[in-house]
Amino acid sequence: MIWLPKGETLYFENVEKLENTDSELKFDYFGVSTQKTRSAIFNQINIAGFALEKKEN
Repeated sequence: MIWLPKGETLYFENVEKLENTDSELKFDYFGVSTQKTRSAIFNQINIAGFALEKKEN
């Protein structure tokens, strides 16, 4: 889940290859509506915060 500065939230399924740098948040995810794996890149100034769900062992 990603929170945007104006309060909107974005949800992503099956996030993999997460890279969090000072300038960008990058990851691959499964697009539910398209049924395809996609890549996303967010500029850090456009993100208020994010949360990850931990996988259970």
